[in-house]
Amino acid sequence: MNRCFQILKQLLRDSVLYMDLVKSVTQEIRVCVKLSDTLESATIIVASEMKVLEGSADPDATVIMKSKVLKDIAGGKAEAFALAGRGRADEKRPIEFEIHTKARAKEIWEVGKALLTFFFTPGRIKIKDLSPERAGQAHGAHPIPLVYWNGIRYSWILVKAGETLNKEGEKDPWPQTFIILEGKGKATIGDVTFQVEPEKAIFVPTNSMHQITAEKDLKLLWLAWNAW
Repeated sequence: MNRCFQILKQLLRDSVLYMDLVKSVTQEIRVCVKLSDTLESATIIVASEMKVLEGSADPDATVIMKSKVLKDIAGGKAEAFALAGRGRADEKRPIEFEIHTKARAKEIWEVGKALLTFFFTPGRIKIKDLSPERAGQAHGAHPIPLVYWNGIRYSWILVKAGETLNKEGEKDPWPQTFIILEGKGKATIGDVTFQVEPEKAIFVPTNSMHQITAEKDLKLLWLAWNAW
């Protein structure tokens, strides 16, 4: 029995209410899910009518993970997007994504993000558990992506005491906001450093260096827009 195929069929049934968010493509896209340890595979057909085929069926992209990772995702024990997210393209993560049809790379990335957000979240109504145990690792902190869609990026982020979010000091060509939920620390935006505290929103100008260092575990929401 192809366990990968069986799990993807169940995830497809679970996603019926969210199909309009996943299948907004100009033409069919095929995403193969391959289990690196058992070599089982199945292909998600993203089109006007979504379906799952057994095996690798001429995919435009391949998602690679171990069988336990897929099982944990389907059982609600792991967060797919957090496991796939990375701070740099060369980082290795529990979920890897390879694009084969380079001419449609931008569209395929958008479909991949939609699949991670909705398809790979089990349950008929999609609910994400925002707990530190489910967070990934990226940019020096621990995010759980919530929405990456049509130029919007929205994540819950844990910055543990002593850690610095965006330690590399990267600058982004889009506006963004940090909403502090709890904890204590300092933020540096450009050449200005100040204390951060709960119930405050920090607006970051475009192309500005931005960092948040936690003195006590910080939990925050990050929102960026026009982030194409």
